[in-house]
Amino acid sequence: MRKVKSRLATFCRPIINLMSELLGLPSIDYLEAQLQQKTQELEQISAQQRAIYRVISKIRASLDIETIFRTTTKETCRLLGVERVLVYRFSEDWGGQFVGDFEFTETGWDDFRKLSKNTIWNDSYLQEHQGGRYRYNETFVVENIYRAGLSQCHVEILEQFDIRAFATAPIFVKQKLWGILAAYQHSQPHNWQTSEVKFLTQVAAQLGIALQQAEQLAEVEQKAKDLQETGQQQKILFNLISEIRESLDFDTLFKTTAKEVRKALECDRVGLFRFDPDSKYCFGEFVAESVLPVYSSVRLKKVRDNCFGEQYAIYYQQGSTQVLTDIYNADLKDCHIQMLEQFEIKAQIIVPLMLGSTLWGLLCIHQCENPREWTDKEIRFVKQLAAQFSVALEHSNLLAQTRSQAEELSQTLDALQEANLKLENLARIDGLTQIPNRRYFDEFLEQEWRRLVREKQFLSLIMFDVDHFKLYNDFYGHQAGDQCLFKIAQTAQKIVKRPADLLARYGGEEFAVILPNTDKEGTSMVAAEIQSAVKDLGIPHTEVEKQIITISLGVATMMPSIDQTLQELILEADKALYRAKQQGRDCSIHFSIIEQEGSI
Repeated sequence: MRKVKSRLATFCRPIINLMSELLGLPSIDYLEAQLQQKTQELEQISAQQRAIYRVISKIRASLDIETIFRTTTKETCRLLGVERVLVYRFSEDWGGQFVGDFEFTETGWDDFRKLSKNTIWNDSYLQEHQGGRYRYNETFVVENIYRAGLSQCHVEILEQFDIRAFATAPIFVKQKLWGILAAYQHSQPHNWQTSEVKFLTQVAAQLGIALQQAEQLAEVEQKAKDLQETGQQQKILFNLISEIRESLDFDTLFKTTAKEVRKALECDRVGLFRFDPDSKYCFGEFVAESVLPVYSSVRLKKVRDNCFGEQYAIYYQQGSTQVLTDIYNADLKDCHIQMLEQFEIKAQIIVPLMLGSTLWGLLCIHQCENPREWTDKEIRFVKQLAAQFSVALEHSNLLAQTRSQAEELSQTLDALQEANLKLENLARIDGLTQIPNRRYFDEFLEQEWRRLVREKQFLSLIMFDVDHFKLYNDFYGHQAGDQCLFKIAQTAQKIVKRPADLLARYGGEEFAVILPNTDKEGTSMVAAEIQSAVKDLGIPHTEVEKQIITISLGVATMMPSIDQTLQELILEADKALYRAKQQGRDCSIHFSIIEQEGSI
């Protein structure tokens, strides 16, 4: 029966094909070919999907980053049938390098011009555009580098590594462009199929997810491990930090730090070395130490090392730490080894101590008995302690500066107060006669008036001026006039002796004397003494009848009350002075006499 059907189909096929051709329809042969092609494509897609699933499964089977990338590059290289697959990671400046541990290369190309040894490949276009097309999640596919319109410099770089074709897809971690998954063909150009590029893109996306998960897990595991491993040491560090912060005294800081660090690390010696600030890091001394008795002390020992200041200080200023497990296997210069031998050092950790941005000194951990393999935990502990010590050092320095500034400020305030007092005195003193001026006269008179209103005591005022002073000035000159006023002021000042009394220059050649708690008789006596003393000076004045300088005085006495004003006292003294001038000058008149005469 089957043979009959087969013969029938064979017999009918040409007829059907002919009829299909006449009717303009696809022939059976064409339809079968199309079906076969579609079937092959579906099988290929299915195989790729199975391959993707297999790769993704392997990626997700591990959260170790190295395992993930090695698995991915190996599987991708074989599934795509290319000669090399590797990972390129961007740096902060959008340059980057090929990560050597994440490459897989087919035999024959694995040792040829490797891209795998952390080869740095900085693409100026990617740097300028911060990842270029990749930041927009685009792929870059080139079948033949000589027919892709690439720039000459780009082609030359690709030729260095014998790259003839490539396909690249971006790797994102948390929506940030992390790197590129790259497939390279070296031997010849390559016709990249759409399915291959899609496969590469899907793998790159899964890499980003796996990388994110692995990094998160690694962070958690590392934190847990660190907490567990350093728990006891952190307790020691906490106690030490507390002791350091309790005191801002340098000596206490030095002794505490050296002692506790040696105890925590169980080493042979811990020393704190301080540089001489003016030595450019070529000279200094150990200011504190804790050392086992069997080894010599280095405290207060002077150290001079010009090589350090010239070659190494800059690295410590930048935060570098020196860790030597064996000084004889550390590629040190002979002079350096000789200096270490001087202190019996076999192994050491040296950490910088900073005062602000300045290298203040070094925290030196010495092993003297034999070489020592320092653990990461120990190195981290020393760095943490050095950082805390630097903070305490800064606090102590700031405290010293604050105290110094406070002292300087106090001295400045004292000087300022003294200067203000001098200025205030200068503002109250008449520059010519060197006795109080009119301003101070007004202040003092008002002050005494208010006081004597309360105390109900007498207040007297004497006002006097130089007789015929204008004639004296015109004849002898202004310089002689100034000397005349000075002599009269100084003479009157000797008579006005009580601390409560005040002699002042009232204006021009006129003077005033305030006499608190002084009645009429006492005031008249003082006025007479001043008049007599001025005459005794015998200052020549040939333009007047008496031939010498004389003065006229007006005196007034009141018992201040709230019903009166100090202006009334001034007015009375001024009227008395005017009467003295009317009576021929060179005399003293008390206002009470004017009142008795009934002439005001």
